[in-house]
Amino acid sequence: MNFKIGKKLSAAILFLIIATTPLLLKAQDVEAFDKYDAIKDNNQKIEAFKKFVVDFSSSQYKPYAYYEIFNAYLDLNKTDSALIYADMTVNSFPPGTRVNVYNNIAFALAQKKAGLDTAAVYSQRAVNATQNMNNKVRGRFLDTQALVLYNLGKADSALAIEKQAVIGNENNPDYQSSLAKYENANGQKIDAIKTTANSILLGNTDEAISNFNKWLSEEKPNEKERQQLRDQIVNDLLKTFIDNSKSEDKNKTNSTAAAFLANTGVNLNQANKWAYESLSSLKNNPSLDDKILYTINYALVLSAEGKNKEALKELINVENIANPWDSDYWNLLAQTYRKSGDNKKAMEAYINGTVAYPSDKIKKERDKFAEQEGISKDEIQKLIEKKQDELASFNPGKFKEKTKGNVVLAELFTGAECPPCAAADAAFDILSEYYPRNDVAILEYHVHIPAPDPMTNPDTFARYKYYGGNFGTPTVIIEGKEKVTGGGPKYLLKNRFNIYKYSIDKLFSENPGINIFGSAVQKGGEVKIDLKLEKEKASEKDLSLHMALVEKSIHYSGSNGVTKHIFVVRSLIKGADGLPLELKNGMQNISDSFNVNEIEKNISSYLDDPTKDSSWRRGLPFSGWKQRTDKIDRNNLAVVAWVQNNNTKDVLQSFYVDVPGIESSGSK
Repeated sequence: MNFKIGKKLSAAILFLIIATTPLLLKAQDVEAFDKYDAIKDNNQKIEAFKKFVVDFSSSQYKPYAYYEIFNAYLDLNKTDSALIYADMTVNSFPPGTRVNVYNNIAFALAQKKAGLDTAAVYSQRAVNATQNMNNKVRGRFLDTQALVLYNLGKADSALAIEKQAVIGNENNPDYQSSLAKYENANGQKIDAIKTTANSILLGNTDEAISNFNKWLSEEKPNEKERQQLRDQIVNDLLKTFIDNSKSEDKNKTNSTAAAFLANTGVNLNQANKWAYESLSSLKNNPSLDDKILYTINYALVLSAEGKNKEALKELINVENIANPWDSDYWNLLAQTYRKSGDNKKAMEAYINGTVAYPSDKIKKERDKFAEQEGISKDEIQKLIEKKQDELASFNPGKFKEKTKGNVVLAELFTGAECPPCAAADAAFDILSEYYPRNDVAILEYHVHIPAPDPMTNPDTFARYKYYGGNFGTPTVIIEGKEKVTGGGPKYLLKNRFNIYKYSIDKLFSENPGINIFGSAVQKGGEVKIDLKLEKEKASEKDLSLHMALVEKSIHYSGSNGVTKHIFVVRSLIKGADGLPLELKNGMQNISDSFNVNEIEKNISSYLDDPTKDSSWRRGLPFSGWKQRTDKIDRNNLAVVAWVQNNNTKDVLQSFYVDVPGIESSGSK
């Protein structure tokens, strides 16, 4: 997550910190907090949250309420009141857990250029607390401190601190953009121009392009000399970038280089050649990231060349799967519509670009355009709310095509206390209704991110580690090879569904090479699985059969508002690595079973004290559950089996079967 993105996401980061405290919240806490958080008027929001901290004085959301009051006062430019609640926010945390809180508040104050003396104290405390952190992690705290110092008029100190922040974060475009700003403030204009050019190359186009052109004009007032300097800096930087890029990333390198040339206005013929070749290199089933990146970069070049119609066609081609947080994409789409004279579509693009988060850049462009069109701020807000409602309740239609034996495996790593998991969870609900289980098998693994989740168990965490661990939630992995990260509020579910659908559909045509047939029966507390595997063609080594017992739905209310969780993994036979396959003569019969009584007992024991298990996140407090989920509904079970290469992680084939329920008079 990019830290330099403003109040709302800073608040979200603070939530993740708060969420690491014991979450034994009453349902009314969550309901009240969500209600107050939706209030648009800052004065009303302040009064509502002041009421919240009185009504729910023991709520774990109390620090977050203080933080919302702080931000509301800051938005109203009532700095003195904001600083009072900044102090209350800080003091609501134990001393050893305040580092992120200090940093978030300091950053919010620095952005508003308010209470800078207090911001300086907070940022220094945060930096002091990060002495033992690695440079990459520590960089964001130093970056905040540099911004505070810069706004205090201490440009030399800001530059020195930002140079430290960049260490380990050399490829972060925002850090490079800040470094350039401080270099310029210290009279190092040529260095600033080179650094901001590097920021553009790495992906910062919010302020870097503006600064690049401005500083070039200041350094070289003569147009010819200015163009020569522009060409020299761009070409030198581009040569270094290409030389340092891996040969196997040639198409991605060329596409990125083309976008850089387009953004700086240098050698557009070469830019078109590179961008077009990169886009044309994509096969029938390109990865999601490559398709979006190459398409947008090619459209950017076409736009720079004045080929508006062609650029619009490319941008529309990826609109359904474009990142709702990518303000550059939506701004480019809006600008391209405006050049085409379609102002209605332009405003729709601006709304789509601000429905998830209104970055300063696109919000400024949107509001300027709205003023020209006679659209008031109230009307803009209504358009945003209408779009959110539309995105949260869309109908995907019916799945008509049937596969020829290939069952795609879709795995979701999620958490009941994870706010951005709401959109991913809702999208998976729709996936489960849209696709039959003989076309798409679905698994959901719960983990303790960012806070305790009682649907977590050692097997779900083992599967998380199987894919490397160290990734956030929500993360979706399709067929073991296509990873989709990120989520958001529930109203972003349409975007998440479209992205997951794209990744699933393009894999239907692959020949699995292996077929799986089987059945499941339940008796005497056991679910017995009988499977037959048939190999259609020569297959690679290192294949394993994985089998998961899933509960088709569990009702549990987490703080993210999700109450129904589907296809929750309760146990894995042979753990995350599965059972190695032999496939002698191209066939193998496998019989195994899940002892549901034993699984239930193990989950219960785990929930008694999960801190003893490696799945527990270090430093995460625990003081019990608001609801235990250790009872397994024997009439609500299914088994998912799949063949996977444990080295490459590629899934060859999957199989889903419902488990017949137990007799009403039967015993568990």
